Amino acid sequence: MQKSRQEITVRDIAAGYDAIAGKVFVSRDFYNEVLDIGPRFFGDILEIGVGQGVVLKTIAERGGAGIRSLTGIDLSPRLIGMARVAVPQARIVEADAAHLPFADASFDLAVMVDTFQYMLEPRRVLEEVRRVLRPGGKFLVTVPNRKWILFSRYIKTRKNIQPVEDKFYDYAEMSKLLADNRFAILKFKGADALRFYTSRHRYERALAVVFPFLHRYMKKLVFLCTRE
Repeated sequence: MQKSRQEITVRDIAAGYDAIAGKVFVSRDFYNEVLDIGPRFFGDILEIGVGQGVVLKTIAERGGAGIRSLTGIDLSPRLIGMARVAVPQARIVEADAAHLPFADASFDLAVMVDTFQYMLEPRRVLEEVRRVLRPGGKFLVTVPNRKWILFSRYIKTRKNIQPVEDKFYDYAEMSKLLADNRFAILKFKGADALRFYTSRHRYERALAVVFPFLHRYMKKLVFLCTRE
């Protein structure tokens, strides 16, 4: 039985992700859609919640010679091992997002894709992200959308294997949380699905160009920010 957020510990989460390390899967289409929001991949890059290393590997492929260093953290030793294989040029370490083991102003970009919703201390995590970013550094973060148009049906039928329950946000809630922690939003978009996935989702993206409000009703919300 899944523990509540009040009961679960960081150690429980690490053990939970060790148990499902081979089952965690998100489509590369989604990752590319998120990364298309527009940061230039250069300098020193940190991924928080590196998982199997797919996002960091994609960043490495897209960034090329502009990237000086790649770093990833996770709680799960099994996922860390998988990420080290996927991105051998990266430094992958076991660490808690609420207590990042890095000096102030160490990175030019921090990335959290499909990770922030599992944080037990979201405000503390944002404080840490801001601390390790250099002045003008960027923060790319995604969260699941509580106002997705299919949310009610989704929440009743989904099969959640994660060791900690998601925290769902809407655009206003996440915007305020970022602003309260001195992040300025540079760009925003919806991703993953409005009603349809995979190939049909491209038509939803095209429709959202004409009707931008539709981004706020997609399954995932994507924010590109800078530290103030």
